[in-house]
Amino acid sequence: MTANMDAFQALLASMREAFLDELPERCGHFDALILSLETSPDDREAFNELYRGVHSLKGSGGTHGLSIITTICHQLENLLSETEARQAFGTVFATRALAYVDLLRQVEAVAHQAKPDYSAIEVELEALRQLTLQRRKAGLIAESSSVMAGLYQKALETLPLQLTVVDDGLTALACLLHEPYDFVIVGRELKELNGMALMTAVRAAEARNQHIPAILVSSKRDAVPEHARFSAALSRDQQLAGNLVAAVRAVLPG
Repeated sequence: MTANMDAFQALLASMREAFLDELPERCGHFDALILSLETSPDDREAFNELYRGVHSLKGSGGTHGLSIITTICHQLENLLSETEARQAFGTVFATRALAYVDLLRQVEAVAHQAKPDYSAIEVELEALRQLTLQRRKAGLIAESSSVMAGLYQKALETLPLQLTVVDDGLTALACLLHEPYDFVIVGRELKELNGMALMTAVRAAEARNQHIPAILVSSKRDAVPEHARFSAALSRDQQLAGNLVAAVRAVLPG
């Protein structure tokens, strides 16, 4: 059993090293696509290829235990999505996107060290995140219903927010354990891990979002467990949109 486990661990380590060895080539490809979008903003092929590549790398980072890569790619995805929505590809976009790619290169160098320390990269990543937010607040929506998630986004569109939407509890948990948010909106009937179980896990974890304000949205009216510590529990009714805006305003820092 021990020999099999050692062989398995050796295989995982080998796969991780191969993944890291390929990272500089991926970063070079990202650079080329970003610069292409700077000069040709309407190049849908370049945008789609870049977005797919970043999304794929985000998943691979998690697979190989490199959550720092997942976090960088997630923030770069947000930048891509917002820039596409505003049709704002240009020098500012390219400068910020290339900065995220540079952080990926730094991860590759640090990850090969005997005791990797990503703290300097995390400081740069947070500074870049704040620059991209431009005084907006970051919110996470965890909702399995695309209709309901769309309703939340529509209700909150007038507030200065950057919203990330995920559709299952396990993905939401990974986000809350590794990425900074100012608040979270949680659907009770989440896939994989329901809303109350999600927030119970977050409260129990000694992570950066342990004390994050959380708003529960539910079709049920039974009691909410105290240990999940929700700032508000809202019903899915005709007043939901207005109640959600009021609840988010109440928990926004500053």
